[in-house]
Amino acid sequence: MKKITVLILSLLLLVSFTALAAAESTLDKVKKAGVVNIGSGTTVPPVNYIDKDGNWTGFDIDLGDEIAKRLGVKVNRVNVNNKTRIAFLASGRIDLTISSMSHTRSRDEQIDYAEPPYLWSGKIFYAKKGRFKNPIDLCGKRIAVVQGSNAYIAGQEYLKELGCNRKLTIISFQTNSECFMGLRQGKVDAYVQDTPIIAGVAGSEGVAYEAVGSIFSPGLYGIGVTPNDSKWRDKISFILQDILKDGTYEKIYLKWFGPKGKFPLPINARPRLPEDIFGKDQPWVWPN
Repeated sequence: MKKITVLILSLLLLVSFTALAAAESTLDKVKKAGVVNIGSGTTVPPVNYIDKDGNWTGFDIDLGDEIAKRLGVKVNRVNVNNKTRIAFLASGRIDLTISSMSHTRSRDEQIDYAEPPYLWSGKIFYAKKGRFKNPIDLCGKRIAVVQGSNAYIAGQEYLKELGCNRKLTIISFQTNSECFMGLRQGKVDAYVQDTPIIAGVAGSEGVAYEAVGSIFSPGLYGIGVTPNDSKWRDKISFILQDILKDGTYEKIYLKWFGPKGKFPLPINARPRLPEDIFGKDQPWVWPN
């Protein structure tokens, strides 16, 4: 009986080791295929959208192109939204998600992230100029959010912290442009979203609108990678850090968010180490 038990255990161990040996990293698959499948959105300017000529464009798109270049492969773009950008990654349909996705604990339970985050962000309430003086004035009002965004929870929690005890009417829309349209048409009283997205969606029409209060709920945009694959996660992390160190990231950032960029940001959203400790403009990277 003992011999049979030992034999069964040996066979189980052999099967386990064989399965582990057969497991192929996403890095090996990408190199072998010569293509990396990157999930990005198409409706979130300035980070990812389709331009007037029908081309994918945006900060996320430029960053993804640079990563693929350093991998030595071509890019296959896969259109994802707030609902599919994690599901496609978890199922292996895509290899990376670069789609204005904040790194949250709940998402980290389903996928992994390259390190460091590639863009700081924060939430703001956005409304018609002069209508509201402070965020607490939005208590009990109609608030627009895009489906799948963590702004849904963040906005409500922030107002509760400020003392709001009235129920908000949260109205969700499929896209950010629909949120802003709802604001313009008076269907909602305010719109809550990340600062880079607000800047891109409002554009020239934003002159009649303004942020209500200061930025809250700081977040970090991260590159999602296939879960439980440290070889792939480390490769993308090291490429991202090289991009930060050699000045390439800075060129992309200034193109989109700099003072003379397409969508200037009022805050410094670069992933930088604290200036008072490490000095000015030190990128957030790991030591060699």
